[in-house]
Amino acid sequence: MRVEKRIEPLVRNAIHAAVVRDFALLEDRLQKFPDDKAVRAAVELTLALVYFLMVDIHAGRPSETEVAGVATEIARTEVWARSSRDEVTEFLVRLMNREQLAPAVPGENVIILAFVVAANLLSSCRRDDEEWWDYLDRVEAAIEAA
Repeated sequence: MRVEKRIEPLVRNAIHAAVVRDFALLEDRLQKFPDDKAVRAAVELTLALVYFLMVDIHAGRPSETEVAGVATEIARTEVWARSSRDEVTEFLVRLMNREQLAPAVPGENVIILAFVVAANLLSSCRRDDEEWWDYLDRVEAAIEAA
């Protein structure tokens, strides 16, 4: 997958808003996407990031039990995002199984969940010697190389 230069900064800014747990800022950053094509590209990239992060963190494809554990932790720590454990679980299980997200996960929820989950994984699972954006750089490089 190619990381588009015009999309990556938009994704990074939206992830930053989720890292700092500011729903209003996240909504503002999402509103700054120039058009529907940019939104689609950004969500596709962010979903790829989440998939890669889940595989990286678990040193392989996680089991449904591991996915459910991650979803529970994200729902608990990211209460500000207003997503339930069941919503996060459905999102992650479908993503990791490469199943269609809609209609089980409504489109607006996919957008928010993609950025919230990516932010959580990047900030909580990074190496001790790096910041979340360093981990993001590594993941984007790996996605482009794949």
